[in-house]
Amino acid sequence: MGIPVITGVTPTAPKLILHGLSGAGKSTLAAKLKNPIFLDFEGGLNYIDCVRTPLIKNDVAFGMVVASLLNDAKAGKREYDTVVIDSIDWAVRLFEEVASGVIETDNKGVVIKKDLKSTLNKANGGYGGGSVHLVNIVRSDFLPRLSSLVEAGYGVCLIAHSERKSIMDAEGIDTDRIAPKIHDKVVDPFIEWADDVFYMKNDNGVRTLVLEGDSNILAKNRQGLTGEVNVDEIDINELLTGKKGKK
Repeated sequence: MGIPVITGVTPTAPKLILHGLSGAGKSTLAAKLKNPIFLDFEGGLNYIDCVRTPLIKNDVAFGMVVASLLNDAKAGKREYDTVVIDSIDWAVRLFEEVASGVIETDNKGVVIKKDLKSTLNKANGGYGGGSVHLVNIVRSDFLPRLSSLVEAGYGVCLIAHSERKSIMDAEGIDTDRIAPKIHDKVVDPFIEWADDVFYMKNDNGVRTLVLEGDSNILAKNRQGLTGEVNVDEIDINELLTGKKGKK
């Protein structure tokens, strides 16, 4: 029997990271994605017209939401087309609390231990053990859950704040770029997982998306898109299919 193979282009649901400074309009733009539900990790969605979950306070609650969405899809009762995590930097902080031992929860998400003196440096025997635990959580738990949503037909958008940080390029050289504000130990796995990473900026009320990266901004896409586009002149859903047409 031959090796199973797949040929040709195989379109999948979008896997997008949308990052930018506070107030750039990231959540407002994400609300225009196809039939979205927001998973609220930050509590900043009160003034956005969207469908959202109550504030997700721990990793157990997140797991329950994902399981519910997957069950709906499996039963043919999928109500939403896009899952928006707002924001991914706040979501990662919840997993950092777990990895560092700051909190422990039972299987219902109830906090059974809180140690505010715990840190990633001290956790799991010290010497970086907590950071390794965080990386393992992201690579072996968090990202696979996101991938399971994509496999079930949901698009996934991760909203992130931006900051200037040192990022290693393909040649192994560290460069300072504007990048998603995700913990340094796990930012690379998220960038690798996403098909598209767009940077959103607001210059005197003109909102634009940077579609491809350079030495100053981390951005990428798999559709061959170049340059920047005016947010108010495009349909974000068409953009994710490789088009730049106006709304």
